[in-house]
Amino acid sequence: MKTKIIFLFLVFTALIGCEDILDTSPKGVLVEGTLASAEAVDKLVIAAYQGLGAHFLGNAEAFAGPSSNWIIDVRSDDAYKGGGGITDRTDIHQLETATIFPDNYATFQKWRNNMFAIARCNLAMREIEKLEDPNYAKEQRIAEMRLLRGHFFFDLKRNFDQIPYFDENDDPTKISNKDYTSDEVWDLIEADFQYAFDNLPLQQPDIGRVNKYIAAAYLAKINIERKEWDAAITHCDFVMGGPYALFSEFENISKVEYENGSEVVFAAQYSTANIYANHNWGNLLNVTLGPGIDNGAYANGDDFYHGSQNLVNAYRTDDNGLPLFNSFDDEVVADGNYSGTLDPRLDHTFGRIGIPWKGTAIYSEAWMRSTDYLGYSSKKHVVAPDHPDIHNSFPWAASGLNFMFIRYAEVLLWKAEALIESDAQQDLNEARTLINQVRERAMNSAYVQKLDGSGDAANYLIGPYPGSGWNQEYARMALRFERRLELAMEGHRFYDLNRWNITAEVMNDYYASEAARVSYLGEATFIEGTHEYLPIPQDEIDLAPELYFQNNGYN
Repeated sequence: MKTKIIFLFLVFTALIGCEDILDTSPKGVLVEGTLASAEAVDKLVIAAYQGLGAHFLGNAEAFAGPSSNWIIDVRSDDAYKGGGGITDRTDIHQLETATIFPDNYATFQKWRNNMFAIARCNLAMREIEKLEDPNYAKEQRIAEMRLLRGHFFFDLKRNFDQIPYFDENDDPTKISNKDYTSDEVWDLIEADFQYAFDNLPLQQPDIGRVNKYIAAAYLAKINIERKEWDAAITHCDFVMGGPYALFSEFENISKVEYENGSEVVFAAQYSTANIYANHNWGNLLNVTLGPGIDNGAYANGDDFYHGSQNLVNAYRTDDNGLPLFNSFDDEVVADGNYSGTLDPRLDHTFGRIGIPWKGTAIYSEAWMRSTDYLGYSSKKHVVAPDHPDIHNSFPWAASGLNFMFIRYAEVLLWKAEALIESDAQQDLNEARTLINQVRERAMNSAYVQKLDGSGDAANYLIGPYPGSGWNQEYARMALRFERRLELAMEGHRFYDLNRWNITAEVMNDYYASEAARVSYLGEATFIEGTHEYLPIPQDEIDLAPELYFQNNGYN
């Protein structure tokens, strides 16, 4: 029986960033400084970890502001909202079509869920400091909380840019989102990660607790975000010296049996011990309407979060199994009848008409809730419908499958990117080797098979990049394409476009071409200098107009 940090569904009204934010009446108030035992204080620590699930007050909040960031992925060229049509969850439809207003519900929940989680970290740290127990590992627990706090602030910063930062000793009702410059906020977040790195052990006795390797990975992540390439290489090397390796099979990233295996650097821990408290509610909507096989598992899913046709077409390959960088979107990979060569990761990542779904049934139009979309339901965040761990009534497809925030494949790609971009440590050949490690895992993995087991379900072909012609421009293009293919539907694409400073260009080209396939994108326009970030929620500004100020373009 594996050891986990089980998420306790605890609501502390003292955890609120702005004290009037809740309409719900509190069930109890924690009086700070009254927790006399280490056991009681550690419950606050566990409650902070529970914040990784973004499931605080009810299911709607988790749906709208999930920690998986799938609602942000639909802002990119990778994904459609999905669901029952464009009027189903109009707040997320607005994110997809760049028609966002400050009163957008999903935007508010994304802000609020992070603020709740940050407040839990700060509360836990205050109580740890007050605890008089010489045997309690105060410094280590504070380091855990600072890493988690950095994680939540990092998420806020990438989504909203102009955010307040407050530590455990600050009064959040007096902190403005203009108190610090953008660079100063990044410095504060990086300081949280550095403190964690300096004070955490290499390993923890409990699966799910953060450690020094995870802190190094977050330092690398923020280095990449800030284009600190040499520091990113150093921190990636530290992680790569740890107990990590790519899974031998690409499909294993979607299996409960491997959820804390060698490729997992950091993940939110989910469980079926209490399906309503410990399940991944943030991805609950992202389950197909089908297949309705004998055990009935996820036969009534809501079918949100589909891959875009543009992304599906990106899995086309040339005669050497390499991506078609400039012409991938010239042909449509519609269904199982497509005869061209394809990267095998495509059918591990999406449902595709005529292709088996996790070895159980053939994905078809009947699995889709709305003809507003083209299919391509996401496969990565659900287990097979006949898996013994799956919950076969509401909540549909609930399982113990964790959600990975950082996996080892991304660490390899971070280092490759840093090697390509660094002036001091540029090593294009090593970058190619790292990218090829990721591609070779896909190449050597088992491919999706026909339902009768008679052969591959499609014409799969993938190969490594050769050394010839491998200059910086080509390497950069390969790295960026590889991130898109390997990490698809894991919540990274929009942030990548932002940090590469190409979001407006890519998105407006995407809207123009994809509108021929999904007409509702025809009037979408990405406004450079505005739509890279979400608006500060109007509810927050209304509660504290002297503290919170709106982002550019949303007034």
